[in-house]
Amino acid sequence: MTPRLLLLSWLALIAVLASPPLRALLESSMSAHMLIQIPLLTFIGFALGQLWQTHGGRTLHWLQATNRGGTTGIVLASFGLMLWMLPRALDSATLDPWLDTAKFISLIAAGGAIALSWPRLPVIARGVVHVEVIATFLRFGWGYLAADERLCLTYLAGDQQRTGTLLLGLAALYAVAVVWRPLFGGRLAK
Repeated sequence: MTPRLLLLSWLALIAVLASPPLRALLESSMSAHMLIQIPLLTFIGFALGQLWQTHGGRTLHWLQATNRGGTTGIVLASFGLMLWMLPRALDSATLDPWLDTAKFISLIAAGGAIALSWPRLPVIARGVVHVEVIATFLRFGWGYLAADERLCLTYLAGDQQRTGTLLLGLAALYAVAVVWRPLFGGRLAK
């Protein structure tokens, strides 16, 4: 597939996700909003970042000069991703179309920053990022479960509890996925 066709495909997927029916469906529950829409937008940004990395040209070289070691891009991406896990930000994005647009743009940019930065990160820094992702899922999951009242006004308390449980489960799955290959070499233990 040509780079132009690939770019058009990813842009079409963004348009589909931004369409009112699908956006309303994905933002109808806290768990779908946080655990489906946000990762999808970040993945699209990651794919666009990889496309730009292979066909970027002069602007990419300038950008990568400010991203030595990949640290700048990973830090910016982590702040962007954590912002949209906050209850107030989720509420605001659901209620305000301008903030919803900002969410789309910032998450796609965060995915692109990860694509451009991850290959440049040293192995130790990658390990730190993995540990921080697991810790963030655990913190937010525990926070959503432990809260006595609703944190997101647009979502019901039961949805908040379900999201907290799913975040804790996701943290456990991510931890297993991260340690599986170094411990078992990608094969099942005998």
